[in-house]
Amino acid sequence: MAVVGTAALFQQLTILLTLATLSHILFRRFHQPTLIAEIAIGIVLGPSLVGNAALGPYRYVFDPTVVATLAVLGSIFLLFLIGLDSDFRMIYTGRNVAVASGGVLLPLVVGSVSALYLVQPSSFGSNGNAFTVALFVGATLTATSVAITAGLLLEFNLLKERVAQTILGAAVVDDVMGLIVLSVVVGAEAGRVSPFDLALLLAEAVGFLVVGLAVGIFLLRRIVMRIHAEGAKLGLHHGGFIIAMAIAFLFSLTAESIGLSAIVGAFLAGSLFANTPLQDDFREGARHLGAIFTPIFFVSLGLQVDFSAVASHLDLLPFALVLLVIGVATKVVGCGIPARLMKMTRQEALAVGWGMTPRGEVGLIVAVTALSAGFIGDALFSMIVVVLILVSILPVPLFKRALKGVVGERLSAGETSVSGADDPARQT
Repeated sequence: MAVVGTAALFQQLTILLTLATLSHILFRRFHQPTLIAEIAIGIVLGPSLVGNAALGPYRYVFDPTVVATLAVLGSIFLLFLIGLDSDFRMIYTGRNVAVASGGVLLPLVVGSVSALYLVQPSSFGSNGNAFTVALFVGATLTATSVAITAGLLLEFNLLKERVAQTILGAAVVDDVMGLIVLSVVVGAEAGRVSPFDLALLLAEAVGFLVVGLAVGIFLLRRIVMRIHAEGAKLGLHHGGFIIAMAIAFLFSLTAESIGLSAIVGAFLAGSLFANTPLQDDFREGARHLGAIFTPIFFVSLGLQVDFSAVASHLDLLPFALVLLVIGVATKVVGCGIPARLMKMTRQEALAVGWGMTPRGEVGLIVAVTALSAGFIGDALFSMIVVVLILVSILPVPLFKRALKGVVGERLSAGETSVSGADDPARQT
């Protein structure tokens, strides 16, 4: 039995990592993010195609235990890495918090209300009800993924401009807000849905972040830095990173033990080492681990997409279209208006709105959490994943146009020294 289990592990790792790498190369040629490539590979390998029961003896089914174990490690390493780039002193400015707040609250409220009225009980999971399904759907729309946005900002050579700093900073803030929303929703799914319980859950989430950050900065970070320094003297260059990862797993365990999501703990652990001398070393180590496990996490999401289930729930298609419109409009409006109110120009505010539209890691994690807990069904999960992919791709041309407008504003104002402003027509 153990041999069979080990053979399945080796076989499936070989398939997943090989296909993920090949998909990266293919999708990058078309300037698409690798995240979408990984989900696409999962869809191909899942019950929609390769794993379809209609293929009979020719179908290939991945061991769900193997994939789930590797995937959860991928989510931990991913959130630890995101935390490493979260410098609280530079990120949590008034403008960034205002932009992020609008980009979290508006999608959460509008998405939840639309799900409450449009999602039929037949799309609920075995443990689902209208309230928790609505919360989960709204939560999937809250957090921004900056993978696509950052690539375009780099293309326009605008990473040091105000619009880029606002987008990237606000994206980190709304990731944290998204994780807090996820923590509250996870508690709500356990039956803690009274106003008092929800307030307590929110207090637990914020308290965990505050207390964990304080203990981490004043105690754990110093311990890790000391271990790293002493290990380096002995030729042991990875001691500090190993202990940092142990802290990430400890924080993940602590988060789960109080009813929060494990990824909240991983994010918090990573943020302890942001803007420290160890940041670059730890980022390199986390990227190496993430290069193996994080693709499997996103492939695992695709493996759970079942278009045959969607076909049997055609009543979800109108809701999918509504959710697609909501996913785009609420970010553009929710982030663009606060940016304008914070003295940004019209084109800058528009660029911020479009730049905050793509969704990714946290939204997908919320969706898979809802599916794993039995609160949404396979069809609704598959539809949400497809919508999150579409809202990440479709606004790209409009974001490019807004960035050209920002460059144009600089030129009109006589700021010819702006990076990338010398030939805006070249930036296509």
